[in-house]
Amino acid sequence: MPIKDMLKTPGQWLNGSGEESEIILSSRIRIARNLETRRFTHNAPNEELAAVLEQSRSAANETAALKDSRYLDMGGVSTLERQFLAERHLVSREFLFNSSNRGLVVNMSEDLCLMINEEDHLRIQAYSSGLELAKAFETASRLDAELAPQLKFAYSERFGYLTACPTNLGTGLRASVLIHLPGLVHGKEIHKLLDSLRQLHHSIRGLYGEGTDVMGNFFQLSNSATLGTPENVIIANLREMVVKVIGFERRAREMLFHKARSLLEDKVWRAYGLLRHSRSVSSKEALSLISAVRLGVGVGLIRDLSTRTLNELLVYIQPAHLQMLEGEPMEPGERDVARADLIRKTIADSANHQED
Repeated sequence: MPIKDMLKTPGQWLNGSGEESEIILSSRIRIARNLETRRFTHNAPNEELAAVLEQSRSAANETAALKDSRYLDMGGVSTLERQFLAERHLVSREFLFNSSNRGLVVNMSEDLCLMINEEDHLRIQAYSSGLELAKAFETASRLDAELAPQLKFAYSERFGYLTACPTNLGTGLRASVLIHLPGLVHGKEIHKLLDSLRQLHHSIRGLYGEGTDVMGNFFQLSNSATLGTPENVIIANLREMVVKVIGFERRAREMLFHKARSLLEDKVWRAYGLLRHSRSVSSKEALSLISAVRLGVGVGLIRDLSTRTLNELLVYIQPAHLQMLEGEPMEPGERDVARADLIRKTIADSANHQED
């Protein structure tokens, strides 16, 4: 089954490459589009949504961008498998519910996917490792351009591309980065920074986007508005802002390293020891520990772990991934034991590989 095949290989965006990949886990571009002759998904009857699904899937099959891809009919995907897709950042939380007449097309490397009948008829999503917004935009735009001749998109000379939510009007573009900011959190500067970002029309969300909590000092930073601003300007503005945030984070880390080095080292090595030896760990605690170890890698204290290993752990320690790896449903306590086992083995394998 396609989803079980996906379990074998992490998404390419987790590979730890790209600019500033120690602080920026990934860049994402999302483009919203709607079909001109169809009602928005929240107002369309099932037969119309079914027609949108069939028409969009057929068009996707004709594109070079999605030539080698998997198609998942969400109506035939189990609850556990839907959670798995959300943990991979391939679908939104909203997409998991009311799955009738919804489909997902995802390429084999998982850096490009198409959600059909989410809030909008089409949500194109492209991912890159590190701070590579332009690369992700190029990937998403290629699919957008290939779909356009087959699916006439709803467009207004005054408002640009028409979308179900007014905040997406214009370009329909949402650019975002997944960023790790432990220095600013520990330095008590994060709330001031987040307030400044909001005033500059940027959105800040948790690890899994809208409606999710911030965990492990991981944040999603994105543009808020799309109307009246060209795509290249949206991306350039976000990149400029992210580069400034990276500078703030680096200075906060340097401050911790020079003024509270013993406390920093104690936090990092305690976290590393717990990850290497714990027999039971919750997902929330694991994220916090991984965050501390990632900080240790970033400041040069830990040298036998790669960014890629830590990126992959962030995904594989999640509940659905653990249960699919085990091949059976597990209670929370059982997952905590399986999570600790997976972390210990992964870290040991990584350390042995570094030695080799």
